[in-house]
Amino acid sequence: MASLTTPSPSASKRPPIGEYDPAAIAPPDETPPDEVRLGRYWGFLRRQWPVLLATVALGGVLGTVRSATVQHTYTSTVEVLCPPIAVESGLPPLAAGPFATVDQAPTLETMDTEAQLATSGTVLEQLRHVSGFKIPTDRLAERVTVSAAPYSRVLVIGVRANRPGNARQGARVVGRTFVKVRNRVIGQYQTRNRQEVNRRVALLKAELKVLPQDPTALTRITVRTRRQAMQRQILDAQKQLAFDDVFAQVVRAADKPSRPDDPGSDVNRTSGMGTGLLAGLAIGLVRDRRPRRLRYARDVRRRIPVPVLSDTGREDLADSGRRLRNLAFAEDARTVLVTGMPGGTADAVAVSVAAAFAHGGAPTTLLRVADGQPPIYPAHEPPPAEPDDGLGSFRVVALAINDGDRGLAQAVERAHHGKGVVVISGPPLDTAEAVTLAALSDLTLVTVALKLVTDRPLIAAISHLVSAGAPPRGIVITQQKESSS
Repeated sequence: MASLTTPSPSASKRPPIGEYDPAAIAPPDETPPDEVRLGRYWGFLRRQWPVLLATVALGGVLGTVRSATVQHTYTSTVEVLCPPIAVESGLPPLAAGPFATVDQAPTLETMDTEAQLATSGTVLEQLRHVSGFKIPTDRLAERVTVSAAPYSRVLVIGVRANRPGNARQGARVVGRTFVKVRNRVIGQYQTRNRQEVNRRVALLKAELKVLPQDPTALTRITVRTRRQAMQRQILDAQKQLAFDDVFAQVVRAADKPSRPDDPGSDVNRTSGMGTGLLAGLAIGLVRDRRPRRLRYARDVRRRIPVPVLSDTGREDLADSGRRLRNLAFAEDARTVLVTGMPGGTADAVAVSVAAAFAHGGAPTTLLRVADGQPPIYPAHEPPPAEPDDGLGSFRVVALAINDGDRGLAQAVERAHHGKGVVVISGPPLDTAEAVTLAALSDLTLVTVALKLVTDRPLIAAISHLVSAGAPPRGIVITQQKESSS
């Protein structure tokens, strides 16, 4: 009898398995820490591409629908020329005296100031009287946009409304009101500056008259210097007065917009597709973490890293038994374990394998797990068979799995008589007894019932066999349902 802790001599002579690598389903702690399996990402995309495609398409459709349901707006623009105007003269104050140096240029108003005037309360109040703009002031200010090109004195004022006509009328009112407000505010600065310059000119001329005119005076050099300084300041003041009043004017009137503003349809569609992709990845990760049911034979070949030896859905059960018998003969296996998930699906395959051995002339014993239930075939009696079905006779012995590991080993040893073959119709694959029987067997076959098994429990159960040093030789796909008895 073979020991439970060391492999049997026949197991040590077992030929190497070439169809697959048992390390592929080894437990996670046996995986090299520096190994990066890039194939898992490709496998994820291959499994979840319908979900990703559906979520991206749905996101794009929702983005398009959002763009279509957003209320269209129209923007009309008016362009106003705003010439530069000095709001500060730049001249020194009169208290500094006539000899104060003029080292500061006139301060001109900026385009930012113009923009503030375009959105001032006076302008918005006039805009409120236009049809379609009877809304609160804070929302009304959002409908007026002001911009200017670099190094340009042309102010572009845009007014947005729900209708093209309202947008044009609002732009006209804003442009006209802005020109009036600007001229009034800037005009007040101009009037004040002009008054200061006129007072400075009058004072300088008065001081110029009181200077001595005698060229033989001893202070002629000083007088000449003072006269030149005052004349220079008079000249600077006259330059300030030389600027005539320059007013803003509309250079391009408001027109009626012919097409609505872009509601960001491209952005909405792209954002929707991106959001859909992220949602698809999240859904795919959740689905990928869940066990996947094996519904078709291709699912078994794709997800389970064990070769498929036979498919009873494509060939007769007797043909599958002969194929598996030939495999056992080729590997010189004297003990064959047939286990599966669910456990009830392994019995039919075990019977067909035992019948194929018996038909080949080998003394065969079928050990069937009783598990407290009476065996289907009485012990030491051959199963019924048709005379022309090509099946041989074999012994059927009940195997109680509740006798422990030692009892299982003794039962397998007793089943060998002479040079006979023992076929074990084992318990379910995910049980400890299945691991024990696999360690006692020379060849382990796993039956998988389609639509009744998920991939992760099956891979976990196979990995237990691999860890015990008894990797399964292959998978037999069955179309049978799990027995309810």
